[in-house]
Amino acid sequence: FVKTIELLGTPEQIARWKDQCDTFEIIGCYAQTELGHGSDLRNLQTTATYDEEAQEFVINSPTISSIKFWPGGLGKIANHAVVQAQTIIKGESVGVQTFVVKIRDENHLPVDNIHVGDIGTKYDFNS
Repeated sequence: FVKTIELLGTPEQIARWKDQCDTFEIIGCYAQTELGHGSDLRNLQTTATYDEEAQEFVINSPTISSIKFWPGGLGKIANHAVVQAQTIIKGESVGVQTFVVKIRDENHLPVDNIHVGDIGTKYDFNS
């Protein structure tokens, strides 16, 4: 999570997020892999569509196969995620971009329209 922000963020974005990560105000996970495609970035189904009126991106995983399925910290620990998504601006795809998405509130409950779950024990968690 932090390394993605450091490597892909602009100086302004790094300044916006890094201190909160360093003080554990934000606990993040990397959310790229989807249930239906593995790690094939070109075929990501999650979209980030720019809403000009609201001046924000709307992130959507429209199908079961597009859910971000394997990020270990997403199910229980993380309150933010860096999400890889097909980006759409004015109806045109501009490729895959990375977004920082708040997934839980100050009470560690999912924010509106965010659904999180745990798929069970993961192999490396046992170590």
